[in-house]
Amino acid sequence: MSTTHGSIIFGYDVESASEATKGFLQGAQQLHQKHNVPWTIYVTGQTLSARAEDIREVMDEPLLSIGQHTFNHVLLKSIYMRPDDGKPIHGNSPNFFHQGGTLEQIQQEIHSTQNLIIDLLKIECQGLTGPWGYYRGLVDRPDILQILSDNGIKWIRTNARDYRDCQPTPFSEQPFFYTDQGFSEILELGVQGYQDDFYWDRFDDRRFGDSYQDYLFAMLEKVADGNLVWNVCSHDHGTVDVETFFQTKGAWIEELIIRAKDLGIRFISPPNLYTEMATV
Repeated sequence: MSTTHGSIIFGYDVESASEATKGFLQGAQQLHQKHNVPWTIYVTGQTLSARAEDIREVMDEPLLSIGQHTFNHVLLKSIYMRPDDGKPIHGNSPNFFHQGGTLEQIQQEIHSTQNLIIDLLKIECQGLTGPWGYYRGLVDRPDILQILSDNGIKWIRTNARDYRDCQPTPFSEQPFFYTDQGFSEILELGVQGYQDDFYWDRFDDRRFGDSYQDYLFAMLEKVADGNLVWNVCSHDHGTVDVETFFQTKGAWIEELIIRAKDLGIRFISPPNLYTEMATV
């Protein structure tokens, strides 16, 4: 890659199908325009159906890329979270299981959302985030990769958990093409670290400090020192208006952007990283 200081991708799951969707999108657009930093949204079909106008309002934006997040947030693979720390996870149990969809469900979820994006947004979608994310992504699921390929998906975010099906995902998990599985046209971006502030709050051991910002700044140093790619993730949760966005998600995102620029880290979109890696 051309940089010697690492790369950051910003990718946001747009899934709440509520006023929080509008607040998040408008706030994120203002923030990314202010700093001239590319951003990507991964929208569920349910959210697109309910909040299409909110998404259209930010579409005339050269910094924005759009991917999908299935229609009903159906998992592509089952997950079994076992943190082994005695603390409850997603409820009162120390472990948590979430069933993945059948191949038929996955095909329907992805295909219907592809069609919906064409119908409502008038664009062809080439990106996807797998709901919840999975250990090792889809390296063990060529059947699912085939579905993605058949539906025109080129860049994905599915490698987003550690061996416990928890987080943080190691930064050693860098983007790769699924060449060994026979799908050299599909790029795995991954989600390094935590998929949002709420997972940091649950899983982090506070070795880098007592705040999420402490963790983010420490990871920026890792990215810059190792010339790594960091796919930073967040969600349209609780951002009922622009003001709330800037008080919550937007606050740490902006501080991250400013600090990354100080370190010489570049910002890149998934399509541009795809082109760059495909020509190496």
